[in-house]
Amino acid sequence: MPNKTGYKLTVKPMFKKASRFEQRWGEPAYKIAERENVSTTTIHMRVRNYGNPYQRKAKPSIWEAKYGKTRNEICKDLYIHPVTLLLREKAHGSVYCEDKIEDTGAHRNLQHAGTHWSELPQFKETGFWLMPDHPDYKTERNKCANWQIERNIRIAKERAGE
Repeated sequence: MPNKTGYKLTVKPMFKKASRFEQRWGEPAYKIAERENVSTTTIHMRVRNYGNPYQRKAKPSIWEAKYGKTRNEICKDLYIHPVTLLLREKAHGSVYCEDKIEDTGAHRNLQHAGTHWSELPQFKETGFWLMPDHPDYKTERNKCANWQIERNIRIAKERAGE
């Protein structure tokens, strides 16, 4: 898959020696760019801005910092709309509060005539703020272990009818 710039490596580089980038990070920038579907310039800018090619953003979102998951991942786990997610956080201090909420079943991902919320541009998935190759990825993702998410996801599935 070529980068967004259209550059496609067709032959092996004529130099046997690895570049400074490859020596430091273990793989060339174009391979990381292909995996992320971005240009190699983006990868070099990540190194310049964040000090690491495997970091997508400067800091995590409020959801990633607290729960170790993106907003859309939490919404899909709990079968709820992102606005409902925000309202739960404000009202209860946690989005995993299925046992505290009286469920009418009326607002759990109803399919209206039109587009589902996950397909709307304002709820576009941007990916976790760290790539899986980042050294701190597992630590950041394991923040969700502090919350009783398996129990709450099970309750959400039961209420959604799955």
